[in-house]
Amino acid sequence: MLEKMEEIVLPPDRRESMKNFHFPEGRRSGYCVVRLEKISKSYGDNVVYKDFDFEVLRGEKAVLVGENGAGKSTLLKILAGVVDIDKGRRYIGHNVDIGYFSQTRMEVLNPSHTVLEEALSSAKGQISTKDVRTILGAFLFCGDDVNKNVCVLSGGEKSRLILAKLLINPPNFLLLDEPTTHLDTDGVDALIKALKEYKGTIVFISHDIHFVRSVANVVYEVKNGNVRKFPGSFDYYWQKVKEGRIEEEEPPQEKRVPVEETKKEQDLPEVSLQEEKRKRREHNIKIANRIKKLKKKKEKLEIERFAKQRVISNPRHGEDVIRYYEILLKEIEEKIVKIDEEINLLNSQFL
Repeated sequence: MLEKMEEIVLPPDRRESMKNFHFPEGRRSGYCVVRLEKISKSYGDNVVYKDFDFEVLRGEKAVLVGENGAGKSTLLKILAGVVDIDKGRRYIGHNVDIGYFSQTRMEVLNPSHTVLEEALSSAKGQISTKDVRTILGAFLFCGDDVNKNVCVLSGGEKSRLILAKLLINPPNFLLLDEPTTHLDTDGVDALIKALKEYKGTIVFISHDIHFVRSVANVVYEVKNGNVRKFPGSFDYYWQKVKEGRIEEEEPPQEKRVPVEETKKEQDLPEVSLQEEKRKRREHNIKIANRIKKLKKKKEKLEIERFAKQRVISNPRHGEDVIRYYEILLKEIEEKIVKIDEEINLLNSQFL
């Protein structure tokens, strides 16, 4: 039976269809997009923010960075207005329209709609059905997939649909929590293209270093209930962090240690500095190459997953065949999750 199965026609490279597409622009907001004044937020005995001030300005494409548990997601939710603050005030600027993406916010989808119907509900006549299909294709909804009911989509598929809806009719203030998690390489590239062209304001969280470097023009470091602002690229921020760590790691002057241990970096011979830079560069290249290989592997798995989903969604195949392909699909999805976890770990190891 498997030998007689219909040939699966895989989708073409979606980068070509996205190349000349331009996402619609929202209305222009006021200069101050959102301001927090003396806000406090706790979860039980865990005080996340206390008497905290913060503001986001028009045109910022800001990434929130910090250790796990530092309060990045909480800050994003406060900015979006999806969690209550214990005290203080949150001001929304003039003409600000908010769009918030999180992998857990599935209630924004209508389960009775098809994928295409749900996407068109965001278009509101501003872009054509063809362009809507182009965007959906960039997020792995190709061919008959657009006719699937929302209620049968997996969690990853729902996340991609929510993200596609935000780009079909983008508000002028986007808040994105790990937007690249369920995207393949072409999907990430399409999202980067959209956000680089986007004229509004963005605050986002991501462990995808390529995505962060491509999109962010401001870095906000979240630490100990406070936020430090670093205007400029992520690489500029990371250089400042390394400089700060060098200063912090210098031994106190009163501590008696051998002379060679007290030398500062600028006192070291030039050859030592060059050797250190060479080792750091080689380390980062190894990580980048490993991530590149993993992304290629993930992309192949995404294509396999697409093919399996096409078989499963075709009622002409018998129950035994569908059950067999469901097992294969589950194995593929588990492999993709493991790859995502390894990529996130590698991204945290850049020097």
